[in-house]
Amino acid sequence: MFDLRSTFTPRRLGPSPTLETYDFIPYDERALASSQLDAPVLEYAEICRGFVLDHLHKLSSSDAGNGLCNLQLIRRLVDDSSWSTPVSEKLTEHLDSPDSVALKTLEKVFAVAVDDAFAHNVDSLMSTSWADIMSSDRLFGFARSDRCFRTCLDIVLENSPPDSVKVVECDAGTSQAYRHVIRQLTSHPRVSVQYTAADHNPVQPVDVELVQKLGITTVEWSLDSTKPIPDHAASAADVVVLGNVLHRHDNIYTALSAASSLVRDDGFLLIVEPTSNFAIPWSFFALTHDVTNMSDLSSRTCGPFCDEQTWTRMITNAGLTLVAQKSDGVLHTVFLCRKLSSTSPTQAHKIIDVDDTSVDWLEEVKAVMSDERTESDANGSVWLKASKADSGVVGMMNCLRREPNGSRLR
Repeated sequence: MFDLRSTFTPRRLGPSPTLETYDFIPYDERALASSQLDAPVLEYAEICRGFVLDHLHKLSSSDAGNGLCNLQLIRRLVDDSSWSTPVSEKLTEHLDSPDSVALKTLEKVFAVAVDDAFAHNVDSLMSTSWADIMSSDRLFGFARSDRCFRTCLDIVLENSPPDSVKVVECDAGTSQAYRHVIRQLTSHPRVSVQYTAADHNPVQPVDVELVQKLGITTVEWSLDSTKPIPDHAASAADVVVLGNVLHRHDNIYTALSAASSLVRDDGFLLIVEPTSNFAIPWSFFALTHDVTNMSDLSSRTCGPFCDEQTWTRMITNAGLTLVAQKSDGVLHTVFLCRKLSSTSPTQAHKIIDVDDTSVDWLEEVKAVMSDERTESDANGSVWLKASKADSGVVGMMNCLRREPNGSRLR
């Protein structure tokens, strides 16, 4: 070869490949603690419960003065419960653990003098400890783990516009879910997250440095606000996050309605609430907040809290459809609800079997994706079904969802 001229081209180093595993997990899971958590965590829950009830019993039997709220409800809670006082050695063992943040905070709460300043002093303590409890405590953190949160958020992604999801977190200072939600959503390659944290005082309760690092927009608004949410957050969200906040509001239906107004039709609400062992969350809220004047108190299970059955009924009565439910069986339950529009399709979903190796089904898939959206069945979902786990249908779906009309495919 004459007059050959060669040029060296440096190799382009792209980002490291993302390795993914697809596990098919049930939408409805109960008592996950028995299968997902180890014995020390379950023991820790019993230690917390026994510690709280022992102190509430002492408070309800003494002259607590004007500093203690909901005294009659506390006595009812204690009378309806059975517990054993934690053994001092076990109590010390768990207090020495770095991830026993809730128990350490409870010890400080019940060390506060019960006087006229009790509520103020405990609330000040909680304002400095709550974020650590939500992010670092081994018991409270499980409801926000991948097994509970991410499996629900994956459902949201599958039913949202490809590569983009808009999230609004209500009462974010209390909810403290943004660090978990963003991590779990952005673990998916090419997914863009537009996140808004709403709170009545967004500067005080949220981690400002972390919010800036994660690119979160903060707005001054709460579920009790009479004014609409600020304009730059007003466009309908794909999912609204409500972490441990609904039970704090005067009326749950009113709060649910306000949250639903932020979601697009066919969008989602991700709700986390304590549904058992109510003595533990009681010490973090109802000990210092008068709940006796809540307008719907009679429809709740124990003071401001509701069990799973009550929450299921309230969600249904609020016009929402319960899609997934994840319960640890110890303290919290995660509910994923969907806001269905009045114009949602009623016709049966179309199912295409993609097992045939002759690929005859491809023409049917192409015909579905070429349908104009104005046709009568244009809004109906089309399900691709494969009987083998290694059929490749998941990878094919990841590609097809990015094509025109790909949002119809499941």
